[in-house]
Amino acid sequence: MAVAASPAGQPAREGRVHSVAKATVILGTFTPLVRVLSLRQIVRRTGIPRSTAHGLCVTLCDAGLLEEVPHRGYQLGPALVALGGQVMDRIGLVEAARGVLERALRRDGTEAHLAQLVGGWVVYLDRRTGRHGAPMNNRVGMRAPAHCTGCGKAALSRLHDADVTSRVRETCAADHLALPDIARLREDLAQTRQRGYVVNVDFQPGRVSVAAPVINIQHVVLGGVSVAGPVNLFDAATVEQAAADIVAVAAAVGERIGLRG
Repeated sequence: MAVAASPAGQPAREGRVHSVAKATVILGTFTPLVRVLSLRQIVRRTGIPRSTAHGLCVTLCDAGLLEEVPHRGYQLGPALVALGGQVMDRIGLVEAARGVLERALRRDGTEAHLAQLVGGWVVYLDRRTGRHGAPMNNRVGMRAPAHCTGCGKAALSRLHDADVTSRVRETCAADHLALPDIARLREDLAQTRQRGYVVNVDFQPGRVSVAAPVINIQHVVLGGVSVAGPVNLFDAATVEQAAADIVAVAAAVGERIGLRG
């Protein structure tokens, strides 16, 4: 497997440091479902020569970006938590959603989620659970393909078609996923854009998610918020109420981000 031109799939730019680019490729091979990788697996997944990959892994461990797992290989390191925390604080989604996200929890057994759009993925930043809620797979810190999730589809619906296609192709290539029907996805996103929310049943079997995009006052798409739960809780009237609630929550979060600082 050949090493990509760049971690983002873009042509190499002048002044680019190839060793740093290769290090970011290594970091990008880890996912919520693949938390530990041996050196052999890293080499196979990235196409980086074994000696180079070993040296990069040692260097990343020294920096705290990776850590060694005895007899197994490597996993992401604690320094990434601090770096990620700085990004989250700068963007302000978690702070802006504090005390607001819970407004979507009208029904027992439901959960509310906050996610940030990062390239073609969403990263879940916060989760609030109503009474008697059955936990979903949307763990805080989890990364998921945006086109598969409610929060992700809501966010993608506010981007240009070409941008969406580029992000989805990059995500599917990086995560070794089958490419979805792009024409159908565009149609779904157009309907979402028109309604202002999406009803998603694709991410987890037996679960429904009603989601809306979070957009700041500069009209930048930051991510999405959703309310979700078992299918049996979401009849037509409940979906309608959940949609109104989550659209209001998304608007409030976007406005509060604009008031920060």
